Amino acid sequence: MTDLAVLLQPTPAPNGRTGRDDVLAAIRGNTSLRPPVDPGLSGGLREWLEDGLCSLPFERDTELVVTKQTLRSEGRKDSESITPAIAIGALIDALFRQYVTIGHIEDPMEDGLASLELDPRRSAIVRFVRRLGGSTLHQFRDELETQTAILVGRWPRLSPAWMPRTHEPVAVPLAGGNVVLVGVIDLVIGSPSSGQASVGLVEAKSGQPRLEDRDDLRFYALLETLRSGAPPFRVATFYTRTGQVDAEDVYDELLASCVMRVLGALRRHLGH
Repeated sequence: MTDLAVLLQPTPAPNGRTGRDDVLAAIRGNTSLRPPVDPGLSGGLREWLEDGLCSLPFERDTELVVTKQTLRSEGRKDSESITPAIAIGALIDALFRQYVTIGHIEDPMEDGLASLELDPRRSAIVRFVRRLGGSTLHQFRDELETQTAILVGRWPRLSPAWMPRTHEPVAVPLAGGNVVLVGVIDLVIGSPSSGQASVGLVEAKSGQPRLEDRDDLRFYALLETLRSGAPPFRVATFYTRTGQVDAEDVYDELLASCVMRVLGALRRHLGH
């Protein structure tokens, strides 16, 4: 097992630039290209969704919740069984929130489990991890510590002026409350818009990059636009296996394509 005292120290990058600088630059993007906010965009997207939902049958007083899992291609559902990869992902989520909030991780396993134990919905994952033993536990702990070291070594300290908010829930009711678009965003940064796009959305992922990761963030960009009336300027995924960032600017066409994905998923769900 690796030595935590050494592992959890940030490592400088060559050429006088740190890995944290690179991550920060990727999240910020080109600030001069941030677009002005179209005051009619959010309302237009909402009307498009409402018009599309009008033709779909909803049972009275029944709430249909749409999440990022609902929109996955071909209706594929994530496995409900707990695996080491799923448990690592849950612990990394908790450790990412902790590091963004207080800037310190002492023991990745115990810190992560202590956070998950506060949420009854995570009790099965806590039990799964607590029951690991032998070489399986050794490999699990080593992977968690390695990814935590990458998080600590490359994630930048955010200025308080960025107003970082972790584990941010968003819910957007539509069709008189019969449909609710729901998401929980790992990190939201930036102050509310004052005429120019000013909010960024970040997800932390412990696994290999997937096409769905971008789709998930585009869905969250739509939720933020509908909720606040202004789109985010940029969305990004931070991968703790490599310390790399996949980021893209948010533009009108991206949001429009997400509206079509939402309506398409609902038509499939309702058999239309």
